[in-house]
Amino acid sequence: MKAKQKEWMKRGQMIFGIVCLSFILGTAGGAVAANLVGQSGREELAAVFQGALDSSAPAGFGYVFWKYFKYDLLIWAGGWLSMGVFLSGCVFLFRSISLGFTSAMLMSAYGKEGVLLAASALLPQNLILIPVYVLMMTAAVFYMGTWEENGGRKRAGRREKRRRQTEYCILLAGSVLLMAAAGVIEVGLIPILMEGVQLFS
Repeated sequence: MKAKQKEWMKRGQMIFGIVCLSFILGTAGGAVAANLVGQSGREELAAVFQGALDSSAPAGFGYVFWKYFKYDLLIWAGGWLSMGVFLSGCVFLFRSISLGFTSAMLMSAYGKEGVLLAASALLPQNLILIPVYVLMMTAAVFYMGTWEENGGRKRAGRREKRRRQTEYCILLAGSVLLMAAAGVIEVGLIPILMEGVQLFS
């Protein structure tokens, strides 16, 4: 039993390392793509960003929560499927690329002010979101490979499978709380930080 636990731990660590590397590469790819956008594209995106900054009607909590939770839910759903790694992986990669692209475009469009804008508008909530996405992606890949594993007797195997399914559902429930915390930060804290940046810029 201890040998199997060590094997699972080693597998989990390997998956976690690959997922972290994938997120870094996706973010870097998004940043590179942003730098390849021409001057006219930068100006158009700067106008979009400015419109969002000047908007007097900030998004509500429900909208913000769903904006982030849908990625979490899709990654988790992929963990139930035998080939779900493609669903989870594509969603995870899209999230990392979009984060890198948005951050790089803010810095490119606004220069030094863009660094402050990126730090104010994107960093606080992503301190929660990024670890959640990374851990959920790791869990999806890990559990995906355990659904068909049976240890010993048939009844014991079914009990073990139910235990894993329960653990996986608990992970989603825990991530909901963290997504809600990220939503509260974006709705309550980010507007204050953005006003401060605009005030001192």
